[in-house]
Amino acid sequence: MISLLLAALLLGMLFAGCGSPGAVPSSNDDVDSGALLPTEDKTPVDEQSNGSFRDNALGTNISVADSYTAYLDAKNALVGRMADGLSNNPDTAFSALSLLGVTMADLALMPVSLFGLGQVSMEAGLGFFGATGVKYTESGNSYTVSYADKDGIQYDFTGTYDAAADALNCTAKMNGAENIYFEYRKTSFGYVGQYYFINEDGTNNLYQLAVKGEDGTLGLSAVSGQPTQLSDGESADFPKACPEWYSLDGNSITGVTSDGTQLNFAYTPTATE
Repeated sequence: MISLLLAALLLGMLFAGCGSPGAVPSSNDDVDSGALLPTEDKTPVDEQSNGSFRDNALGTNISVADSYTAYLDAKNALVGRMADGLSNNPDTAFSALSLLGVTMADLALMPVSLFGLGQVSMEAGLGFFGATGVKYTESGNSYTVSYADKDGIQYDFTGTYDAAADALNCTAKMNGAENIYFEYRKTSFGYVGQYYFINEDGTNNLYQLAVKGEDGTLGLSAVSGQPTQLSDGESADFPKACPEWYSLDGNSITGVTSDGTQLNFAYTPTATE
């Protein structure tokens, strides 16, 4: 039942138009943004921005947008399974609400999904949310976009993509004040990532995650400042340093809830028809 309620909440918020790209997620305007990933750009090739880089491991061109989409696919698959497992266990059903913030992050960071795709694609994507005055630039592996939302709030995003490491970091500002820091990087086991949100009330929230195939770990913290930038040395367990964390390993879910309760139970997927 909780799973159905969560799904209804997320869909309802989406179609009600709640939330805005660039806005820090809150528990009151969370929404799944899987539908907000970039679609194919129909702009003629000679008018498109070339955000592609040579992938040294695969020997093929990969754009920053493709890299970010691959990361989101892996992250959202993990968070979806984790939320499913938590909500299907009567003792942890409401702990699934802790995952909403990192889900809403996809909407807050929607402009990042359009890095490397050019001015036309950026304007079209942000225009869906009523953004105006969209200005997009790129130089080498650096990207910037600025715009105003339908309420006149100004947002500015800057990002840098390291193609060799398949790693992206970016910051966002709201009315000139930094409110989001985000990064991810490919690892030997999958991905690591972190989201740092500066709330309007002065508090700061940190989400850290590690994705290992279909498994992984998500950690949540209230912190006093921006975290140290990720390196290539994080382990798959590094989010467990957070006071609240949840880990999925095969059919097992372990973790520590927001009130300090330790978890260890079998993951029961929602039955499909």
